[in-house]
Amino acid sequence: MKKLALFLFLIGINWGLFAQRQAIDTDIFGDLNYRSNEGNYRATLKKNIFDDLVFSDNQRNEITYEKKYLLNQYPGILTDNNQKRTVFLNLIRENRRSEGYKAKFSIDIFDKLVIEDNEGYKLEEGKDIFGSIQRDERINGVNTKLNKTLNGTLEFTAGRDRASLQKEFSNKRVYSDSMGNRLEFSAETWQRLVKRYRTEEDAFMSLVDQYLGQITP
Repeated sequence: MKKLALFLFLIGINWGLFAQRQAIDTDIFGDLNYRSNEGNYRATLKKNIFDDLVFSDNQRNEITYEKKYLLNQYPGILTDNNQKRTVFLNLIRENRRSEGYKAKFSIDIFDKLVIEDNEGYKLEEGKDIFGSIQRDERINGVNTKLNKTLNGTLEFTAGRDRASLQKEFSNKRVYSDSMGNRLEFSAETWQRLVKRYRTEEDAFMSLVDQYLGQITP
């Protein structure tokens, strides 16, 4: 535990030093501009006429966060310079070694989260009329889907691979998949798993990653 605490502490120091070295300026429009010490990398985070935030750099990377997405995922960011700066630093760190990458983060008219890039990735995530999550994701040409049926069963598909989580008597949960795995969880054990991963869907996906992870994209 002490080693982990020390490790996190050192990461914090290194990231703080990294942030201090960044030549970030704010122009008269409130947009952020970055130029590396060597001058070979430049990036901006600008607000367009629709109040979207658009990250771009001199390596043809462009990441667009539409206003509705920002209000949902980063409330207050359009007027909070510290929050905007933190996001900008993360985007610089994630994209400075990439070229020509483009992505858009939005929420459509049905309040569905949509993330799409120019490398074939697309995620659509929302809830049905009963409040159950519906997720459709495409990675490397393979579609993966997560949904909950009317009887409360969670179902996951990725190509020909399948997994499900059924609720049985006494609130017991049974996980099974197309690889022949089958696990039973008592109500107490399942609740501990949900508490660890925050939602039933995320707890279910942790099992999918563990038992189907070697064959899903």
